[in-house]
Amino acid sequence: MPYAYQKSERIRKNREFVATMKGKRLSLEGLSIFYAANETGNFRVGISVSKKLANAVNRNRLKRRIRNSVMQALTGHTLGYDLVFVARQPLYSAGYEQIVKAVHAVLGRTVLRNQNPEGSRP
Repeated sequence: MPYAYQKSERIRKNREFVATMKGKRLSLEGLSIFYAANETGNFRVGISVSKKLANAVNRNRLKRRIRNSVMQALTGHTLGYDLVFVARQPLYSAGYEQIVKAVHAVLGRTVLRNQNPEGSRP
């Protein structure tokens, strides 16, 4: 069964998206990530795909693929960051493996580069 976000791991309100998007930003391989520290001690994730990019069915498919890739990349991490992923045009036509690669690449260049998963040695 695929992992489902808990409510505490989701960014749901517009003001939370806006606050996170005022933080740092990195764009790579058709995916932009905005991130900012939070007080919860856990990561919270939000995913945004513009209506200009595709119809509802394809937007939701892309969001599911990004969500699954993010959960694979963040398994075992306890970070105090809010993360907002924004899909761009090149990612829309990409296959699942390319999406996974893009998510890992963008996370590897941001907050996760110096973070070790919980329980691992430095």
